[in-house]
Amino acid sequence: MILVKSMTGFGKKAVSFDSGTINVELKTFNHKFCDLSCKLSENLYCFEKDIKKRIRKQITRGKVYIWINYERALDDDLNLIVDKRKLKRYYSLLQSIKQEFALKDGITLTHLLSFSGIIVPKHHKENKILLRRFLLEALDSALENLVKMRQKEGNALYKDVIIKVKNIEKSLQKINVYVPEQIYQYEQRLKQKLSNLIGKEELFKDRLQTEVSVFAKNCDVNEELSRLSAHVENLKDTLLSNVEVGKMLDFIAQEAQREVNTIGAKSSDCRIAKEVILIKAEIEKIREQVQNVE
Repeated sequence: MILVKSMTGFGKKAVSFDSGTINVELKTFNHKFCDLSCKLSENLYCFEKDIKKRIRKQITRGKVYIWINYERALDDDLNLIVDKRKLKRYYSLLQSIKQEFALKDGITLTHLLSFSGIIVPKHHKENKILLRRFLLEALDSALENLVKMRQKEGNALYKDVIIKVKNIEKSLQKINVYVPEQIYQYEQRLKQKLSNLIGKEELFKDRLQTEVSVFAKNCDVNEELSRLSAHVENLKDTLLSNVEVGKMLDFIAQEAQREVNTIGAKSSDCRIAKEVILIKAEIEKIREQVQNVE
């Protein structure tokens, strides 16, 4: 089962009940850590701690934007009241303006009602328990949709990375064949040169063996190939592990890059150099992809 999850995703849900409707919208993007940013309706601020705790159980890494709005249901029998405190403040303000500029006109009801918030609806006291219940219901559904999207993108990332890993393995198989061949080819080239210069092989046989031994030692990449193969296997195992794999995958790819750089520096065979370039390109692509893995 593929468990890799992308860090980008989107989920939304609206839940309606007698008192109104709760709308939840979640967006996630790449980030080194789990960073939550909440934008809530004023009457939902008391649930912010519950909301963040719920999300952190599902999301371990990424920038998470949370938007939750509560729309009260329309009530035909809704009572209207006068906000007397605002009314008095506006009236005092108009009085001070009138006195300062010596205005003769009186302050009328029309003047006062031109200000917003004088007449407001009188809402029933919210049932916090009921509100929390439907809020978390909407949040859980939005989270489920978000996680599904992250898993879907994660599956696509997994398949892409596996293709690149297989390409690396093919190049490694070729390099394992080319490494002993480059030593033999070097020996034959050197033998031909010495033969042209000296003549009889008996006269330069010891020198030839010494030079070939030095060359073989300098271009020995067996340890690097072994470690690179181990990194590739570790990469595949990590992709299937049920942990936060993004940072681990990036670290493994970085270590693999170091090994392939050493192989390229030690080898003189153009065929090996070609495969090294291909492996480097695939590792770089893998590192780019895993930046979006949770």
